[in-house]
Amino acid sequence: MISATINDQQVDVEIIEAGGTSGTALEQAELDLIAAIDSRLREHDAFGQTYPRARLTRVDSNRMLQDTEEGRFYLRYHHDGGEAEFWGHVAETPAVDFERGIVAVDR
Repeated sequence: MISATINDQQVDVEIIEAGGTSGTALEQAELDLIAAIDSRLREHDAFGQTYPRARLTRVDSNRMLQDTEEGRFYLRYHHDGGEAEFWGHVAETPAVDFERGIVAVDR
């Protein structure tokens, strides 16, 4: 596992490819999308109310999926009560389905 800085947070990163996991770094486009997903989620009222001091601790980038497929990016947050997990992807319309843990951002 490698690490990266995303929105001023030190994050563990796992890259998932056809042959399994790899120790390669995130590409700039992936970093940009993950930063956008994190920002979009933090702007959502329910996230801030439920996890006021949450910090992003882990990201999985599933390169076997297209950016537009749900599950492309996995984000794990640590908060006062434990862990929270969300799944991010690219969509035409940005949205957060807080109950399902789905976050969509546009390019």
